[in-house]
Amino acid sequence: MALLIRDAYIPLVGNDVTIASILIDEGIVKAIVKDVTKYISKADEMINAKGLIAIPGGIDIHAHIHDPDYTHHEDFTTGTTSCVYGGITTVFDMPLRMYVDSIEKLKIKVEEGLRKSLINFGIHAGMVNEDNMKYVAKLRSEGIYGFKVFTCKPFRPKTDAGIVKAIETIYKNDALPYIHAEDDSLIDYQLESLKNRNDPLAHHESRPAEAEAAAIRRVLLIAKFLNAKVHIAHVSSALGAMEIKRGKDEGIKVTAETCPQYLYFTRDDVGKWGNYLKMNPSLKSRYDVEFLWRSIANGTIDAIASDHAPSPRDEKEVNVWSAWGGIPSVEVMLPLIYTLGIKKLGIITISRFIDLVSRNPAKIMRIYPVKGELAVGSDADIALIDPNTYFKVDASKMHHKVDWTPYEGLELCGWPKYVVINGKLILSDGELIIENRAPKFISLKTIKTIRS
Repeated sequence: MALLIRDAYIPLVGNDVTIASILIDEGIVKAIVKDVTKYISKADEMINAKGLIAIPGGIDIHAHIHDPDYTHHEDFTTGTTSCVYGGITTVFDMPLRMYVDSIEKLKIKVEEGLRKSLINFGIHAGMVNEDNMKYVAKLRSEGIYGFKVFTCKPFRPKTDAGIVKAIETIYKNDALPYIHAEDDSLIDYQLESLKNRNDPLAHHESRPAEAEAAAIRRVLLIAKFLNAKVHIAHVSSALGAMEIKRGKDEGIKVTAETCPQYLYFTRDDVGKWGNYLKMNPSLKSRYDVEFLWRSIANGTIDAIASDHAPSPRDEKEVNVWSAWGGIPSVEVMLPLIYTLGIKKLGIITISRFIDLVSRNPAKIMRIYPVKGELAVGSDADIALIDPNTYFKVDASKMHHKVDWTPYEGLELCGWPKYVVINGKLILSDGELIIENRAPKFISLKTIKTIRS
């Protein structure tokens, strides 16, 4: 089936756009043209995209979508439905509690994804430690590229030398060490002083910005010593972003992401939401939020990822130290970055927006330009977003499994009206076309890639 997207705004450089049409056939972008006359007869289906912006579908490289033991939190069906309604066409599932450290565990996730996912999906392995790093080579041979490593409890290697060895083992197998960077010593010190408190803010105070910055600096020095490439997950603070900038200036091979929650919420919001805003890393100050916006605008931070990790209410409404850490965020990610970054703050351009949510994530995971680009020859993963129509976030209208969202009531635009995945229309004028689901498992074995 050939699909013709007519008269969409196609982003160029900065905020410049042009009106053009996109011909899609065999799951590939075949043409992007101003004069559509000769292509009309080739189309089996047409979309009138007047007034909509065509962007390469979002690529979320860090989301907790499916853990076999935590499907009451999220699963491939609900999680990827939420992705579709948020304009995400490829998601990389991050380990939650089940370590993905064997071919058998990888197969569990891949088979479930092919059976239930509505969108393209990849799988990250981890958490890597002294006991399982011997399996890195085998998982890499199956096309897995991202391997999660923690520098803090409860998932870190047993020793400091184990962290070094994990990074070295991953990189020497031509894979990407994907680092959760927080310093155990500072966290342990804070936890001791806060152990008699039970208010939600105590959790955030237990994980200060200095803990993130210290761990990032340490990881970057290890990467420099090993001449390894590393990726830093969910940067949450100005101090952390400063260390990323410092590392890049020193020529260290590092990429980094932040998340929508760190670009919107501060510790001041904990008074309203309590444990519902418990997350790791913790929330910081308004200064940190503003600094992170500048860091995504100037290229210090390369990508936006959701770190989507919801839980039912009963796992939030408990003692602060027992409460689940994580929030639903994948569905609001693109509209939030678009609305705040472009429309309200004016701090990023539409071109930079695409870098953050599509191009750079694809480059980090070595699947660009097959994914992450709107160009002839690229896979037809496209979101047609409405730049001017605002909708309030309403938990009852979200598509993730849990029945709450801390973004409740936030007015956002940039929601997708149409979503095309692998050339098939899966969201049409806001309606899901479930029979068009045709997910691909994205790995370095299943897709053409570029070298890092």
